[in-house]
Amino acid sequence: MDFVFLSTQGWDEMGGAGRPIHFLARELLARGQRVLFIEVVASKTQSAETNFTLVSFNALGFDERALRRAWFGLDPKFDAVESFKRILDAFEAREAERVVVYADPFVPFVEWFKLFRQRGYKIVYDALDDFEAFPEIGLYFANRTAEQFLVAQSDLVIAVSTTLVEKLSAWNPRAPIQLLRQGFDAATFISPRSETSSHSNITLGFWGHVNAFNIDLDLIEFTARARPQWTIQLIGPIDLDPSLPPVQERLRALSNVQLRGPVAHSELPRYLQNFDVAIVPFPDNAFNRARDPLKVFEYLSGYKPVVAAHTPQLRGMPYVSIAETPQEFLQQIEKALTIPLDRLQVDAYLAECTWSKRLNQFLALLAGSETAIDFAEPDTKTWYADACATANLREYIARTEQLLQERTAFVQALEGDARAKQAHINTLQRFNPIWSLKSVLKK
Repeated sequence: MDFVFLSTQGWDEMGGAGRPIHFLARELLARGQRVLFIEVVASKTQSAETNFTLVSFNALGFDERALRRAWFGLDPKFDAVESFKRILDAFEAREAERVVVYADPFVPFVEWFKLFRQRGYKIVYDALDDFEAFPEIGLYFANRTAEQFLVAQSDLVIAVSTTLVEKLSAWNPRAPIQLLRQGFDAATFISPRSETSSHSNITLGFWGHVNAFNIDLDLIEFTARARPQWTIQLIGPIDLDPSLPPVQERLRALSNVQLRGPVAHSELPRYLQNFDVAIVPFPDNAFNRARDPLKVFEYLSGYKPVVAAHTPQLRGMPYVSIAETPQEFLQQIEKALTIPLDRLQVDAYLAECTWSKRLNQFLALLAGSETAIDFAEPDTKTWYADACATANLREYIARTEQLLQERTAFVQALEGDARAKQAHINTLQRFNPIWSLKSVLKK
């Protein structure tokens, strides 16, 4: 089978472990399937995996201006259909069954919907998040009309939480919506044979982006001050997104909170063994209430009890407690510290949550879906935010972009001039006998 994944997140972003599609794509490759992964922002590393093709929007012809406009929900003023056709022509096997997975309601992706229908693809929409809540966390690429179109027109819709299943079903009760939860990487998170924690004090641990949409500052402050003898370890990049309110200053003011910074995904199991209770201190908002955090499965693989805030969809998972207030969060942590954990129960639960099992579930859902013949052609040009903008706002955007381009060109010219001058200095030094002697003496 030929699988195409359309993602705003890069293949190597967050170590290639950020979204279900990354893991599902790797499982497909391991089973000998062919995968084309389209990413909006180019990965920093190249992948040499067999049967794998990675293409960025830059490779399709999007320049910086077009990318920036698309990322903020504006018309990129660039038609990539023909360049994308050439990518598909080179990728597709003649007799293969074809599947495309939309990982985001991103309008430039939906512009290719007609093309996929014409080529006989089975179309899947993967609803990972409550995209309507994205502006709360400083993201504007997702489009509500595009998502409603994908829910109505896709052959299969998979949603990561019951919250999302209910929401999307309310939009379209006849849509083929199925629950497909997160999984975990059993190869990386190998269950420890015995308890390895050797510290004497209580340690609470979290990993992920340490920012305003992952960290409820009031909750962390309450817990840290109520139990100053405890240590709270927060692992991950800190305040990377300048559009979000910073959290670092308030966290560093707490003496028992440790900010570890980024850690490689493969190293997380080692840190996990130092946790007494793993925490998910999410703020209370629509985005977090629809999430199914991958980290919870990873925490359980180390036989750690979990206390999570504002995540109702996690109820029913073994040794996972849900809290709605700082006081309840603290109470649930203290309760988790006293409850013996049955490893066999956890093992049995996680055995059904591996990415291999999730892929089997996905393929079964796919086999039970039908490829539509008739479809509505999306009127994507009217979906962009600037399509309904007033004339003065459109003019403001145009002039601001022109000014930005002029200043960018000026900076690039200065950088080019600096490089030329440095090259000239290097040449003079190379042919200057005194400088050569000075270099020899230094050695």
